[in-house]
Amino acid sequence: MEPDVSVETSAMIRIAIIPIGKIPHQTLRDYYSMFLHHHTIPLSSISSFYTEEQKSPFTNQPWETGSLRFKFVLGGAPPSPWEDFQSNRKILAVIGVCHCPLSPDLDSVIEEFDGVCKGYASARVTRCFGFFPCDSQVSLSLRCILVNFLFLNWNRIGFVIIYFF
Repeated sequence: MEPDVSVETSAMIRIAIIPIGKIPHQTLRDYYSMFLHHHTIPLSSISSFYTEEQKSPFTNQPWETGSLRFKFVLGGAPPSPWEDFQSNRKILAVIGVCHCPLSPDLDSVIEEFDGVCKGYASARVTRCFGFFPCDSQVSLSLRCILVNFLFLNWNRIGFVIIYFF
């Protein structure tokens, strides 16, 4: 048995956290830890997007007691040869993390992010977050979600990011 495998790992959604552009190692760890606080989200805090009960594939979900569980993988992971047989091994989402003060050209950041995402064919959701942008970057941003909450703590910023995700 693999060292990080448990009964719960088959119920987790794997998400790759990828550094984009120049980013100091400690800053990347800070951003990564922000995501780790949100590894479990109660289903009671979200709602189904279906309006008709008979068409929803989620009618039997335990909305009051269930939860979504995420496993964040820093730097991504090489594709597992077992992905086709064990879907819990697939990376289903890619989050790009950019430290804007060290990456002034957001166009190159988006190009790099798009290139990285091509390596994750199983990813259903891709988002790129730019942290602490300067004023000129805010006006140029089209495909990068810029986060500039200087007065919020890391847990609150993580909550906002999970909302956008």
